[in-house]
Amino acid sequence: MSVILKGYNGKIAYVNLSEEKIEIKDLDPRIAEEYLGGTGLSAKITYNLLSESDYNTLKSDPYSEINPLIFATGPVTGTLRPSSGRYSVTGISPLTKIWGEGTSGGTFCISLRNSGFDAIVITGKAKNATYLYIHDGTIEFKNASTIWGKSTYDTQKIIKNELNNDNAKVATIGIAGENLVRYAGIINDEGRVVGRCGLGALMGSKNLKALAIHGTNRVQIADVELMKKVFKAAEEKAKEDFLGAATFNVYNLYGTNSYLDIGMAIGDTPGYYFTKSEFFAEKLTGKTLKETFPVFSYGCAGCNMQCGKKTIIEHNGEEIEVDGPEYESVASLGTMLGVFDAKNVILSSHKCNIYGFDTISGGVSISFLIYLVENNLGIEKIKQHLKDIKIEEIKWGNGELILKLIDKISMRDGIGDVLADGVRIMAEKFEVDPELAAHVKGLEVPMHDPRAFFGQALSYITCSTGANHNKGDWYGAELGFLNYSGLRIRSGDRFKIDRKEKGVIALQNIRAIDDSAVNCNFRNPDLEDFIGYINAATGFNYAKKSLLKVGERINTIKRVIDCKLGITRADDKLAGINTKVLKEGGKITGVKLDIEHNLQRYYKERQWDWETGKPMEEKLKELGIL
Repeated sequence: MSVILKGYNGKIAYVNLSEEKIEIKDLDPRIAEEYLGGTGLSAKITYNLLSESDYNTLKSDPYSEINPLIFATGPVTGTLRPSSGRYSVTGISPLTKIWGEGTSGGTFCISLRNSGFDAIVITGKAKNATYLYIHDGTIEFKNASTIWGKSTYDTQKIIKNELNNDNAKVATIGIAGENLVRYAGIINDEGRVVGRCGLGALMGSKNLKALAIHGTNRVQIADVELMKKVFKAAEEKAKEDFLGAATFNVYNLYGTNSYLDIGMAIGDTPGYYFTKSEFFAEKLTGKTLKETFPVFSYGCAGCNMQCGKKTIIEHNGEEIEVDGPEYESVASLGTMLGVFDAKNVILSSHKCNIYGFDTISGGVSISFLIYLVENNLGIEKIKQHLKDIKIEEIKWGNGELILKLIDKISMRDGIGDVLADGVRIMAEKFEVDPELAAHVKGLEVPMHDPRAFFGQALSYITCSTGANHNKGDWYGAELGFLNYSGLRIRSGDRFKIDRKEKGVIALQNIRAIDDSAVNCNFRNPDLEDFIGYINAATGFNYAKKSLLKVGERINTIKRVIDCKLGITRADDKLAGINTKVLKEGGKITGVKLDIEHNLQRYYKERQWDWETGKPMEEKLKELGIL
C-alpha cells in the first residue's frame, strides 16, 4: 500500500467459515476517508460484496451464508477522545431483512482495535460450532462444541481459561443466538451488548459462538499534539456547560435509568404497550434502585462518565451481580409490561443478558402478547401455542410470567417460538391487524414514544435500520442535550418539526459519523472539537462541510442497500398503535401525530425519489456511490 494511513491498521480480514480460509486485504485510503470506519466502512464493504443476485437471495433468506457479518472499529476508537471505547457489528438483519447494525462499549473494542485489523468480515457457515481467536494479526479457528449451549457470561470465562489468557476479550452469543431468536444480540465485557437488529442470530446461523481477541498492536494516530489540544479545549468548554455537566453527573450517579421519571413526566416513556404514559415510575428509577440495592458504577474504555451500573440482588438464597439495568431495559421490561417490582425487572434484564437477546424487542414482543390477550384479540391462535401457560396468566403486571416467557423465547419453546420472531411476524401468525404491531421496517419501536417528539418520529421512519433511537436521538435535541450551531439541531415546539427536517437529517448524519469513528454519543463536544478529534486521529483535514458529507454518504449507501432489499416509500411509516391519539397519556394526551408533509420535505432534502423511495442517481453520483 503506497499511502500510510494514520489512525488505522490498514488491513481488513476476510474470514470464510465454510472453508476455514482467511484473506487479508489492504484498506483503501480513499474508502477510509469517504466512510471512516465502523458502520460506514462496513456498509461500503457490504455494498461492494453483494451482487443483485445476492440481494434477491437475502430478501427471502437473511441466514444465507453470503450474508456478511462485520466487526469493525474506527479511527477514533480508543483515542484520547472521551467515550471513544466502542466497536460496531453489521449485517443484513434476520429480524428486519434489511440493513442491520449495532455498537457496544466496554474494553473488547480496544482489543479489536489493536488486533491488526480495522474490520473482520465473516461469511460462510462453519461445519461445527466454532469460535475465532484473533491475536496480533493472526486468526485461528477454534472448536466451540463444549461451549455451545453455555450462557454469555460462562462462555466468556471458559474461553479465557481455555486460552489461558485473562487479557483476551470475548464477544459472544448466548442460547438465544444459537436458537436463532431474531433479535438475539452479541455480548462482550460480561454485560455490554450489541443489542438491536438480531445480529446475534446471524452469528448463530454461521455456527460462530464467539470472537476472542488479544491485540497488542498500537495504532498510530496522525497528530498527538492536536489530539491533546482538542481534548483540553473540549474539557474546558464542558466545565462551562451547566446542563452538560449536570447530565454527566446524573448519569454518573444513576446511569441511563435516571431518565425514567423525566421521560414519563414529558410523555416520552411508554407504558402498557404504548397505550399509557403515566404510571408508578418512581418505583423503578435509577435513584430508587440505588437506594434499594447496592449499585456500583463502571465505564467503558477511556470514559470517565461511568454510566454503566452493576446491581447486587439476592435471588434463591444467593447474591448475584447484575449488569445495569439500563433505561431501555427498565422501560421495556417494566413500564411496558405493567411490572413495577424492581427486583423482577432487574432479574428479567439479567436473564436477557444471560441468554443474549435485545431487551427492547423482547419487551415489546411480550407486551404485544399481553395487549392482545387483554383486548381479546387473536385468542384462538395464541392458545394454539400455549403449553404450560394458561391464557389467564397473560396479563399486565405478572412479573413471574415475564421471567417464564424470557426462558421460552430463548429456547423457542411454545409461545416463545412465536415471540422470538418479533411483533411483525407475531401479528401475521396470530392473524391480527398489522397496524397493532409496534415496529418500523420490522424493528420494534424503542422506549421513546414517537408522539412525544415529532422529530423523533421522523427519524424513526427514515432510519436505515428501522426504529432506532441511537441513530437520530432527536429527543435529546429537544431537551437541550445537543448543541450543534447552524445545523437546526435545537429545541423548540416538540410537536412541530416544520423547517426542522434539515436538523433531523443533520443529526442522523452526525450519528452516522459517531458510529463510524467509532465513539459513544453520550459525550457531545461542539462541532469544532468533534471534527478536531477525527482530524487529529486521521490527518484527513476535514472541514464542517466535508465531514457532514461523509455522514450523508454513509446514510445514503445504507438506504441504497435497503432499497436493493425491497424497501420503498411505503415502508417509511409508523404503525397505527404508535400514532393513535391517547385519551390518557399525560403530556401527550390528545396529540395527533401527522408528519407526512415533513417526510416529503425530508425526501426532497435527501434527494430521495418520492415514488420509489430510492436515492436519486444524481445524488449517488455526487456522493461517489455510483
